[in-house]
Amino acid sequence: MVRQVFFSFHYGRDIWRVNQVRNSWVAKKDREAAGFVDAAEWEEVKREGEDAIQEWIDDQMHGTSVTAVLIGNETADRDWIRYEIKKSIKRGNGIVGIKVHSLKDKEGSTDFSGSNPLKKFVVEQDGDVQTLSSIFPTYHWDRDNGRENIGDWVEEAAQASNQLSGVQRRSVRRRESIAEGLNFDAGTAVVLLIIIAILIDQYTDIDLLENIDLSQYQQRTGDDSMFP
Repeated sequence: MVRQVFFSFHYGRDIWRVNQVRNSWVAKKDREAAGFVDAAEWEEVKREGEDAIQEWIDDQMHGTSVTAVLIGNETADRDWIRYEIKKSIKRGNGIVGIKVHSLKDKEGSTDFSGSNPLKKFVVEQDGDVQTLSSIFPTYHWDRDNGRENIGDWVEEAAQASNQLSGVQRRSVRRRESIAEGLNFDAGTAVVLLIIIAILIDQYTDIDLLENIDLSQYQQRTGDDSMFP
């Protein structure tokens, strides 16, 4: 089976990094790539306006089953990357995040790591909210040996997408708060709050522990070693 991957839209210096990953993908048989745009083509599409850009992205995604979101220093802040992520989930594409900042650009320079845009989107069903980053892993191209492993990453992304329901795909949206999509159980949350209170008590003049009843937690866990 031929696996066709859509490579997230980039321009400027990141095009050189994207091309290295894209070329590595298509170097083996039964692989195809979509989403490439050179500087001249980008300028032509851009002159036609936002609707034309959106239509171009939609056309490029046709026939693909996985979207490779190649993450550079500024990727997470680009509007069209956000559009591609939402469009990918809604149409059933899997997503694999790949950090490419350590690859050299046209001038031979590397860049700083950027934030992961998959952390900024969630899907939801029956009140259960999950970030896309918790569903689709992100890899480092150099450190995780992308040249050898990209095939496995793509297949994992396709399989993860198959586990999403239609409700989840239609629900994809930007994350509303930092806490949204974090699946801490109540016990974990209590422990974290207590640890914070202990640190504040030890390193400041605020006596928070005087107002916290730890007896119920100690009775449940049988562990009082962490409490002074």
